[in-house]
Amino acid sequence: MHLPPPDLIRALSQPLDPLPTEVEPVLPALPGIRAVVFDVYGTLVVSGSGDIGVSDDDQKEVALRSILRDLDITPPRAGESLTQRFVELIGSDHARTRESGIQFPEVEIREIWQELLGIDPGPALETVAVAYECATNPVWPMSGAQDLLEELHRRELALGIVSNAQFYTPYLFESFFLKSLEQLGFDPDLAWFSYRHKRAKPGTWLYEQLRDALAARKIDPAAVLYIGNDALKDINPAAALGFRTALFAGDQRSLRLRDDQPNLHPPDAIVTELAQVLRLLG
Repeated sequence: MHLPPPDLIRALSQPLDPLPTEVEPVLPALPGIRAVVFDVYGTLVVSGSGDIGVSDDDQKEVALRSILRDLDITPPRAGESLTQRFVELIGSDHARTRESGIQFPEVEIREIWQELLGIDPGPALETVAVAYECATNPVWPMSGAQDLLEELHRRELALGIVSNAQFYTPYLFESFFLKSLEQLGFDPDLAWFSYRHKRAKPGTWLYEQLRDALAARKIDPAAVLYIGNDALKDINPAAALGFRTALFAGDQRSLRLRDDQPNLHPPDAIVTELAQVLRLLG
Protein backbone atom coordinates (compact mmCIF):
# COMPACT_ATOMS: atom_id res chain seq x y z
CA MET A 1 0.00 0.00 0.00
CA HIS A 2 1.34 3.40 -0.95
CA LEU A 3 0.76 6.28 1.45
CA PRO A 4 0.18 9.76 0.01
CA PRO A 5 3.49 11.67 -0.01
CA PRO A 6 2.70 13.92 3.00
CA ASP A 7 1.80 10.90 5.14
CA LEU A 8 4.81 8.93 3.95
CA ILE A 9 7.19 11.79 4.71
CA ARG A 10 5.68 12.16 8.17
CA ALA A 11 5.96 8.42 8.84
CA LEU A 12 9.59 8.26 7.76
CA SER A 13 10.81 11.42 9.50
CA GLN A 14 12.27 11.94 12.96
CA PRO A 15 13.10 15.12 14.89
CA LEU A 16 16.33 16.72 13.75
CA ASP A 17 17.85 19.65 15.59
CA PRO A 18 19.93 22.33 13.85
CA LEU A 19 23.60 22.54 14.81
CA PRO A 20 24.49 26.02 16.11
CA THR A 21 27.00 28.12 14.22
CA GLU A 22 29.53 30.64 15.49
CA VAL A 23 28.12 33.35 13.25
CA GLU A 24 26.85 36.48 14.97
CA PRO A 25 23.49 37.89 13.86
CA VAL A 26 23.35 41.22 12.04
CA LEU A 27 19.87 42.67 12.41
CA PRO A 28 19.40 46.10 10.83
CA ALA A 29 15.97 47.59 10.38
CA LEU A 30 14.69 46.93 6.86
CA PRO A 31 11.69 49.25 6.47
CA GLY A 32 9.16 48.96 3.71
CA ILE A 33 9.21 45.18 3.25
CA ARG A 34 5.97 43.97 1.64
CA ALA A 35 6.94 40.43 0.68
CA VAL A 36 9.10 37.76 2.34
CA VAL A 37 10.46 34.92 0.20
CA PHE A 38 12.22 31.79 1.46
CA ASP A 39 14.56 29.07 0.41
CA VAL A 40 13.41 25.69 1.79
CA TYR A 41 16.26 23.25 2.50
CA GLY A 42 18.54 24.52 5.22
CA THR A 43 16.28 27.51 5.86
CA LEU A 44 12.68 26.49 6.59
CA VAL A 45 13.64 22.87 7.21
CA VAL A 46 16.71 21.29 8.74
CA SER A 47 18.43 19.18 6.09
CA GLY A 48 20.30 16.22 7.54
CA SER A 49 22.73 16.12 4.65
CA GLY A 50 23.08 19.88 4.39
CA ASP A 51 21.28 20.22 1.04
CA ILE A 52 18.84 18.37 -1.18
CA GLY A 53 19.95 14.95 -2.42
CA VAL A 54 23.38 14.57 -0.80
CA SER A 55 24.56 11.50 1.16
CA ASP A 56 27.18 8.73 1.44
CA ASP A 57 27.24 6.48 -1.65
CA ASP A 58 27.28 3.15 0.20
CA GLN A 59 24.46 4.21 2.50
CA LYS A 60 22.40 5.33 -0.45
CA GLU A 61 22.82 1.99 -2.23
CA VAL A 62 21.79 0.03 0.87
CA ALA A 63 18.81 2.32 1.43
CA LEU A 64 17.59 2.09 -2.15
CA ARG A 65 17.80 -1.70 -2.37
CA SER A 66 15.93 -2.00 0.92
CA ILE A 67 13.17 0.26 -0.37
CA LEU A 68 12.84 -1.73 -3.58
CA ARG A 69 12.64 -5.02 -1.67
CA ASP A 70 9.91 -3.64 0.58
CA LEU A 71 7.92 -2.58 -2.49
CA ASP A 72 8.61 -5.85 -4.35
CA ILE A 73 10.32 -3.99 -7.20
CA THR A 74 13.05 -5.93 -8.99
CA PRO A 75 15.98 -3.79 -10.21
CA PRO A 76 16.29 -4.02 -14.00
CA ARG A 77 20.00 -4.91 -14.05
CA ALA A 78 21.36 -7.47 -11.59
CA GLY A 79 24.66 -6.53 -9.98
CA GLU A 80 24.62 -2.93 -11.18
CA SER A 81 25.16 -0.08 -8.72
CA LEU A 82 21.78 1.56 -8.82
CA THR A 83 22.95 4.73 -7.11
CA GLN A 84 25.85 5.13 -9.52
CA ARG A 85 23.47 4.73 -12.45
CA PHE A 86 21.08 7.18 -10.76
CA VAL A 87 23.84 9.80 -10.63
CA GLU A 88 24.80 9.09 -14.23
CA LEU A 89 21.23 9.59 -15.41
CA ILE A 90 21.02 12.91 -13.60
CA GLY A 91 24.32 13.96 -15.16
CA SER A 92 23.11 13.02 -18.64
CA ASP A 93 19.88 14.96 -18.12
CA HIS A 94 21.86 17.98 -16.97
CA ALA A 95 24.12 17.76 -20.01
CA ARG A 96 21.16 17.67 -22.42
CA THR A 97 19.60 20.65 -20.72
CA ARG A 98 22.85 22.62 -20.84
CA GLU A 99 23.06 21.93 -24.57
CA SER A 100 19.74 23.76 -24.89
CA GLY A 101 21.36 26.86 -23.40
CA ILE A 102 20.35 26.55 -19.73
CA GLN A 103 23.45 27.07 -17.58
CA PHE A 104 22.04 25.76 -14.30
CA PRO A 105 19.76 22.79 -15.09
CA GLU A 106 17.44 20.81 -12.85
CA VAL A 107 15.91 17.37 -13.28
CA GLU A 108 12.37 16.17 -12.70
CA ILE A 109 13.34 13.34 -10.38
CA ARG A 110 10.35 11.16 -11.29
CA GLU A 111 11.66 11.01 -14.85
CA ILE A 112 15.03 9.80 -13.54
CA TRP A 113 13.41 7.11 -11.39
CA GLN A 114 11.27 5.96 -14.29
CA GLU A 115 14.33 5.55 -16.51
CA LEU A 116 16.34 3.84 -13.77
CA LEU A 117 13.70 1.33 -12.66
CA GLY A 118 11.68 0.87 -15.82
CA ILE A 119 8.35 1.31 -14.02
CA ASP A 120 5.46 3.50 -15.04
CA PRO A 121 4.68 6.83 -13.37
CA GLY A 122 2.34 6.46 -10.44
CA PRO A 123 2.17 5.78 -6.71
CA ALA A 124 4.88 3.09 -6.69
CA LEU A 125 7.41 5.31 -8.41
CA GLU A 126 6.60 8.28 -6.16
CA THR A 127 6.85 6.06 -3.08
CA VAL A 128 10.36 5.02 -4.11
CA ALA A 129 11.36 8.64 -4.70
CA VAL A 130 9.97 9.89 -1.39
CA ALA A 131 11.29 6.97 0.67
CA TYR A 132 14.75 7.32 -0.88
CA GLU A 133 14.83 11.06 -0.22
CA CYS A 134 13.75 10.56 3.40
CA ALA A 135 16.48 7.94 3.86
CA THR A 136 19.30 9.94 2.30
CA ASN A 137 18.31 13.51 3.13
CA PRO A 138 16.25 13.49 6.34
CA VAL A 139 14.53 16.78 7.09
CA TRP A 140 12.61 18.36 9.93
CA PRO A 141 11.08 21.81 10.46
CA MET A 142 13.57 24.47 11.45
CA SER A 143 12.89 25.79 14.92
CA GLY A 144 10.45 28.69 14.77
CA ALA A 145 9.51 28.15 11.12
CA GLN A 146 5.77 27.68 11.55
CA ASP A 147 5.46 30.50 14.10
CA LEU A 148 7.27 32.87 11.75
CA LEU A 149 5.16 31.93 8.75
CA GLU A 150 1.94 32.34 10.68
CA GLU A 151 3.00 35.74 12.00
CA LEU A 152 4.03 36.98 8.56
CA HIS A 153 0.68 35.78 7.20
CA ARG A 154 -1.10 37.55 10.04
CA ARG A 155 0.70 40.75 9.05
CA GLU A 156 -0.62 40.26 5.49
CA LEU A 157 2.81 40.18 3.91
CA ALA A 158 3.08 38.40 0.57
CA LEU A 159 4.88 35.06 1.02
CA GLY A 160 6.89 33.25 -1.62
CA ILE A 161 9.48 30.55 -2.22
CA VAL A 162 12.45 30.15 -4.54
CA SER A 163 14.02 26.75 -3.95
CA ASN A 164 15.98 23.99 -5.58
CA ALA A 165 13.40 21.28 -5.06
CA GLN A 166 11.55 18.21 -6.28
CA PHE A 167 7.89 17.19 -6.40
CA TYR A 168 7.96 16.10 -2.77
CA THR A 169 9.24 19.46 -1.48
CA PRO A 170 5.84 21.22 -1.35
CA TYR A 171 4.49 18.22 0.58
CA LEU A 172 6.91 18.95 3.45
CA PHE A 173 4.62 21.71 4.64
CA GLU A 174 1.60 19.43 4.82
CA SER A 175 3.72 16.75 6.49
CA PHE A 176 5.17 18.90 9.25
CA PHE A 177 2.80 21.86 9.63
CA LEU A 178 -0.40 20.01 8.68
CA LYS A 179 -1.22 22.87 6.32
CA SER A 180 -0.78 23.38 2.61
CA LEU A 181 1.40 26.15 1.27
CA GLU A 182 -1.71 28.19 0.53
CA GLN A 183 -3.09 27.65 4.04
CA LEU A 184 0.19 28.93 5.45
CA GLY A 185 -0.20 32.08 3.40
CA PHE A 186 2.05 31.37 0.43
CA ASP A 187 0.90 32.82 -2.87
CA PRO A 188 1.06 30.03 -5.51
CA ASP A 189 2.20 32.56 -8.11
CA LEU A 190 5.16 33.45 -5.88
CA ALA A 191 6.29 29.85 -5.33
CA TRP A 192 9.09 28.89 -7.74
CA PHE A 193 10.43 25.35 -7.43
CA SER A 194 13.31 24.29 -9.68
CA TYR A 195 11.92 20.91 -10.76
CA ARG A 196 8.85 22.50 -12.35
CA HIS A 197 10.97 24.50 -14.79
CA LYS A 198 14.17 22.41 -15.01
CA ARG A 199 16.16 25.46 -13.95
CA ALA A 200 18.09 25.71 -10.71
CA LYS A 201 19.83 28.19 -8.48
CA PRO A 202 22.31 29.90 -8.53
CA GLY A 203 20.92 30.87 -11.91
CA THR A 204 18.78 33.99 -11.80
CA TRP A 205 15.87 32.66 -13.91
CA LEU A 206 13.69 31.59 -10.97
CA TYR A 207 14.34 34.91 -9.24
CA GLU A 208 13.45 36.77 -12.43
CA GLN A 209 10.11 34.97 -12.59
CA LEU A 210 9.50 35.90 -8.97
CA ARG A 211 10.40 39.53 -9.67
CA ASP A 212 7.92 39.65 -12.55
CA ALA A 213 5.16 38.02 -10.49
CA LEU A 214 5.76 40.54 -7.72
CA ALA A 215 5.73 43.41 -10.21
CA ALA A 216 2.23 42.32 -11.24
CA ARG A 217 1.28 42.95 -7.61
CA LYS A 218 3.06 46.32 -7.71
CA ILE A 219 5.76 45.14 -5.32
CA ASP A 220 9.24 46.41 -6.17
CA PRO A 221 12.36 44.28 -5.52
CA ALA A 222 13.50 46.69 -2.79
CA ALA A 223 10.31 45.83 -0.87
CA VAL A 224 11.12 42.10 -0.92
CA LEU A 225 13.17 40.22 1.68
CA TYR A 226 14.66 36.94 0.47
CA ILE A 227 15.97 34.53 3.12
CA GLY A 228 18.33 31.63 2.40
CA ASN A 229 21.28 29.75 3.83
CA ASP A 230 23.64 29.88 0.84
CA ALA A 231 25.59 33.03 -0.06
CA LEU A 232 26.05 31.83 -3.67
CA LYS A 233 22.74 30.16 -4.51
CA ASP A 234 20.44 32.33 -2.41
CA ILE A 235 21.87 35.70 -1.48
CA ASN A 236 23.89 36.57 -4.58
CA PRO A 237 21.24 36.08 -7.31
CA ALA A 238 18.49 37.63 -5.19
CA ALA A 239 20.61 40.69 -4.41
CA ALA A 240 21.65 40.99 -8.05
CA LEU A 241 18.00 41.58 -8.93
CA GLY A 242 17.55 44.19 -6.23
CA PHE A 243 15.90 42.12 -3.49
CA ARG A 244 16.84 42.74 0.13
CA THR A 245 18.48 39.63 1.55
CA ALA A 246 19.02 37.86 4.86
CA LEU A 247 21.49 34.99 5.21
CA PHE A 248 20.13 32.29 7.50
CA ALA A 249 23.07 31.08 9.59
CA GLY A 250 21.19 28.84 11.99
CA ASP A 251 22.55 25.38 11.12
CA GLN A 252 26.15 24.27 10.58
CA ARG A 253 25.09 21.55 8.14
CA SER A 254 23.58 23.85 5.57
CA LEU A 255 25.25 27.24 6.10
CA ARG A 256 27.22 28.15 3.00
CA LEU A 257 29.25 31.32 3.51
CA ARG A 258 31.23 30.83 0.26
CA ASP A 259 34.26 32.70 1.59
CA ASP A 260 36.25 31.44 -1.40
CA GLN A 261 34.12 33.65 -3.67
CA PRO A 262 34.74 37.19 -2.43
CA ASN A 263 32.86 39.01 -5.20
CA LEU A 264 29.40 37.88 -4.14
CA HIS A 265 26.77 40.40 -3.11
CA PRO A 266 26.74 40.60 0.71
CA PRO A 267 23.48 40.04 2.60
CA ASP A 268 21.64 42.96 4.13
CA ALA A 269 21.18 40.96 7.33
CA ILE A 270 22.29 37.74 9.02
CA VAL A 271 19.83 35.78 11.16
CA THR A 272 20.73 32.82 13.34
CA GLU A 273 17.16 32.09 14.42
CA LEU A 274 14.09 32.46 12.24
CA ALA A 275 12.32 34.52 14.90
CA GLN A 276 14.92 37.25 14.29
CA VAL A 277 13.32 37.95 10.91
CA LEU A 278 10.58 39.83 12.72
CA ARG A 279 13.19 42.18 14.21
CA LEU A 280 14.29 43.10 10.70
CA LEU A 281 10.75 44.06 9.79
CA GLY A 282 10.11 46.13 12.91
